Amino acid sequence: MHRTVCFGYGLVLMALVGMPAAYAQDSLDDQLRQPVNRELISQQRDVADQLLRLGDRQSNQGDYESALRAWNRAVEIYFQIGDAASMERIYGDIASAYAEQGDYNQAETAVRRQLAIARDNQSFSTQIFAWNALGTLRLQQGAISSATQAYEEALNIAYSIEDAEGIGLSLSNLGLLASIQEDYAAAIDYYEVAGNYRIRAGNLEGRANTSNNLGDAYFAQGQQSQAIGAYRLALSYGRDTGDVTAQLHAIDGLTDVYRQRNDWEQVRYYLDERIALTLNTDNDWGRLITFKRLGEFYEAMGELSLARDQYQQAYELALVLEQTNLEVELFNRLLSFEGRLETE
Repeated sequence: MHRTVCFGYGLVLMALVGMPAAYAQDSLDDQLRQPVNRELISQQRDVADQLLRLGDRQSNQGDYESALRAWNRAVEIYFQIGDAASMERIYGDIASAYAEQGDYNQAETAVRRQLAIARDNQSFSTQIFAWNALGTLRLQQGAISSATQAYEEALNIAYSIEDAEGIGLSLSNLGLLASIQEDYAAAIDYYEVAGNYRIRAGNLEGRANTSNNLGDAYFAQGQQSQAIGAYRLALSYGRDTGDVTAQLHAIDGLTDVYRQRNDWEQVRYYLDERIALTLNTDNDWGRLITFKRLGEFYEAMGELSLARDQYQQAYELALVLEQTNLEVELFNRLLSFEGRLETE
């Protein structure tokens, strides 16, 4: 299922481009030859650690600009004191923050720096996750070929050290790539093996995600019974871990399958589960989709007044969330009720 993919050392050189100015003047080896002032190093480490924690808090609050300022200052200090392990970790955080902002070029630069340091440190687990992160960034930019190479490189490393978590993640990402290219048979093969490794690693959240993706692939292939099994498994793991996102994905998948089967009793059952997870929360996006799906259900049942009410609530949330495509779709659906309600 996997093949060895080799990358040249030019990647490491690319990773070093644009590092802080101190990188151009010194090297870690040069610093190690200098007299050690342990008290000063300890003080600098304390400052860097404080900046790291500050960045973590700011990132958790969604203030990525402030988090990046704190982390970039911290990484400069870690470089000055020769703490490569902390640099390795913080570049992953920096990449994630840039990705959240949609700045994939800066995110990719940070991941490549992390990867270069992880190679120097022989941190194979970090290399696995960095290659996967790089693959995802390339995928988000539509670069299918280089995304595939990155995921395969991650898989090769994971197999070489028998890292079950890394194997599961890499196979799951390769399955996603296959699904995007509508090669659902290959996607199913990847996902089925990935799920076994994610269980072996004890990663139930990852297993839920993989099972949901497997359900999507089965559904796209018209294999409804297998899709139901995969979605139910994902829903079970989602409940066990409290992962609401995984539960909603599974519920929506099950709703779609049963709707295709015209099994409206089951559709209503899973819609009630979606209602319980979303309507009394501050998850506006989750509520929007719940109202939309309820509208679709009532419309299929011929209960047009109820359907219109649900679509109206969904439309109002779409306006608030500035979901332009959904706004248009829901507005058109509401318009379609004008003549129909008069004859109801």
